[in-house]
Amino acid sequence: KGERKTVVVLGTGWASHAFVKLASTYDLRIVVVSPVNHFVFTPMLASAAVGTVEYRSMTEPIRCTNPYIDNFVEGRAIGVDV
Repeated sequence: KGERKTVVVLGTGWASHAFVKLASTYDLRIVVVSPVNHFVFTPMLASAAVGTVEYRSMTEPIRCTNPYIDNFVEGRAIGVDV
């Protein structure tokens, strides 16, 4: 079959969370680069602020989204050279 293509995902927001969750790790080598290691379901932030929802119930660690991602790097991208 050959080597898997590498996809570098920047951030852990809505789009990256959806991609990482559905991407095939058999076909792709996925590397996530983000300053935070979790996804936050932002529409529930107001509920967390008033105490009706606990903050931990609206976050999901990126490694739990797809436990087969190849690497997570805690950091920021300062440039992209394609």
